[in-house]
Amino acid sequence: MRGHPGMGVGVCLLVSTLLLVPPARATIIFTANAVSGIGSPLSLEADLTISGNSLTLVLKNNSVDPSQGPNDLLGSFYFDIVNGASVRPTLTYQSAVGDVWLTNKNGPDTLQTANANLKAVAAGDNTWQFKVMNTAFNPFLGFGVGTVGNMNLAPNNFMGNIVDGFDYGIYTGDVTTSNLDGKLLVKGPITYTFTGVSGFTEADIANKFAFGMGTAPDSLITPEPIGLSTLTALAPLILVQRRRAKSA
Repeated sequence: MRGHPGMGVGVCLLVSTLLLVPPARATIIFTANAVSGIGSPLSLEADLTISGNSLTLVLKNNSVDPSQGPNDLLGSFYFDIVNGASVRPTLTYQSAVGDVWLTNKNGPDTLQTANANLKAVAAGDNTWQFKVMNTAFNPFLGFGVGTVGNMNLAPNNFMGNIVDGFDYGIYTGDVTTSNLDGKLLVKGPITYTFTGVSGFTEADIANKFAFGMGTAPDSLITPEPIGLSTLTALAPLILVQRRRAKSA
């Protein structure tokens, strides 16, 4: 999908919570409940697990109400891993897998590809890109995955030839609106895998993260630590949580 001038992240949520050191082989679970730029209630989740040299990230749009527009789509996620010596891992993007659906406002959405390959690797791949971010700029985190251009977060964005628009954003429910009609979107979780975390544990996963929702111009939250953030007039209500869960 080609670029769309004026389109970027609609909502970006950043939180800072009390760091809890998890046991070995635990999953760190980040959740956020919010209201999107078009007034839809959102429930978002990101699960991160480190096992040996592998990092698994699972993104979920758990919102109960069906997605009504681009602002309701989960389009990016930012996270950080840094140890006590202020060293970050060198992550290598291995895979991204999820179910792709073709939306239809006049009938049921149809599953196009189950367990589709969603890893963007070359120009023209309108899927999920991974980037190492510059921590000196918003959202002040080391890594990100995204399928939305995020123009408003330059230079820490996903603009360019690989991803833009909102194709392959994560939605929920069955589409009934024209602005999401005939789109290829992902329903259910996307599972991302990386290598390069040997020597790191879940205790090194930073207690800050950001979800990027849909596209502008509806609203934007500049990612800053909670308590210091300046919200726009259209900023959503945010409730965030970090918790840990033992792996099976």
